[in-house]
Amino acid sequence: MAGMNDITGLVFTDFSAYKADLLSSFTSYVPRLIGVVVIFIIGWIVIRIITSIIKHFFDKVDFERSAETFIENLAKVALWLILLVIILSNLGVNVSGLVAGLGIMGFIVGFALKDTLGNLAAGIFILFHRPFKVGDFVEAAKVKGTVDRIGIAATEIHTFDGKLVTLPNGRVWGSAITNYSGLKERRLEIIFGIHYDADMKKATKVLEALIKKEERILDDPEPQVVVKELADSSVNLAMRVFVKKEDYWGVKFDMLKNVKENFDKNKIVIPYPQMDVHMKRR
Repeated sequence: MAGMNDITGLVFTDFSAYKADLLSSFTSYVPRLIGVVVIFIIGWIVIRIITSIIKHFFDKVDFERSAETFIENLAKVALWLILLVIILSNLGVNVSGLVAGLGIMGFIVGFALKDTLGNLAAGIFILFHRPFKVGDFVEAAKVKGTVDRIGIAATEIHTFDGKLVTLPNGRVWGSAITNYSGLKERRLEIIFGIHYDADMKKATKVLEALIKKEERILDDPEPQVVVKELADSSVNLAMRVFVKKEDYWGVKFDMLKNVKENFDKNKIVIPYPQMDVHMKRR
């Protein structure tokens, strides 16, 4: 009977000691838990503030919504990952292995998706630097046409012959970009070749008269008619004028038609390519 009492007392003594240790451990852990809760609340508030700043910034600029959403989500994920690492570190978890693992995983994913990520990065550069916008007439990556859409990964260009070309943004950003609609005015230069026997002064006057008659041609900068080249088969006259960008093609096509008609009326010959052959007798 005495032995049973000893065993019972020993069990209660061990339980009491275990309970005391558990309480002591919990008590020592409470400040850390409180600290983690405080860090989480502060981190949550900081993330809300940063994402709100990003959204406010995008409200002031004219970016494509898909790009804005992509950047907002990317920033949000990155901030939550940073907060998670901080919380785990404060809980006593060794996060060095986790950080290293995330780094290795990021490297592997980045290497596997290097072309896609390159296009995404190029898309962000295009949207921030804005070398062109939707509706502009451009030439990029050897494709010429009107921009229909600027995506985060690709740009769509509508060509003259009715083709819709989708270009990866990596190719667009990595090539020379010519924006023909970037300025309000464009210079139009048209070359007209006349016969070497034609009256050059008369041809010049015809061109100058047509320029004065065309209301869409701007007076400033001043229009010019110059002799550009003495070519193999013709004397090439250049008409250089400035027009509003929206009038460029209309003025060009109308001037080509009007010049041909007026040259014919004034008997100014536009020659075919020709070659003079001189033969000597021996």
